Amino acid sequence: MGRKKIIVVDDDSILSKTIDMCLSKRGHDVKVFRSGADAVKYLFEDTPDSVLLDIRLPDCDGWFIAQLFGKLEWLDRVPIIVISVLEPDRRRIAEFKPYAYISKPFDMGQLVETVERSLSEDKPLASM
Repeated sequence: MGRKKIIVVDDDSILSKTIDMCLSKRGHDVKVFRSGADAVKYLFEDTPDSVLLDIRLPDCDGWFIAQLFGKLEWLDRVPIIVISVLEPDRRRIAEFKPYAYISKPFDMGQLVETVERSLSEDKPLASM
């Protein structure tokens, strides 16, 4: 599969470091952003292969970032995996069509498997 670029957008530093370690051990290039603004700035510099996105961020709602992906042509096929403590918002999921929605707390093995699946499919499909 090769080295893939994955960004993690989550302000929980312990969880972000754990995700980073797990995905880096699988050979991926992982970048962690603790704010929506930093993640958006990166998206105009480089395109990730997959995104792990928290909804509750200190500076914006994660759904704003998901909306941005749908509006920018070079990002519209990048799979977004929402990781959130919030109950799934079915309206937002239908609107922004994330690849998957994983509720916190979650099993790290499940997360890694979901990321790997998102990277190997030609066209991501929404799943929960």
